Amino acid sequence: MSTKNAGGKIRFGLMMALGIIVPGLIKYFLTQIGYSMLGTVIFFTLYLTAAIFIWFVWIRPLELTGSSEA
Repeated sequence: MSTKNAGGKIRFGLMMALGIIVPGLIKYFLTQIGYSMLGTVIFFTLYLTAAIFIWFVWIRPLELTGSSEA
């Protein structure tokens, strides 16, 4: 792993982890205290927000084209 892009890879990994772990923990704690529906809404909202953020920042700028030779 080159140190040139290590920071970007670490930020991507942290965002992926936080986008999954934090909504899951919030849903778990809200479900435990009796707010199951609120926990589900918050989980899907935060999970979708993380997915959209990751797409806009890291995936959308990628140049995903095949070879131009037929």
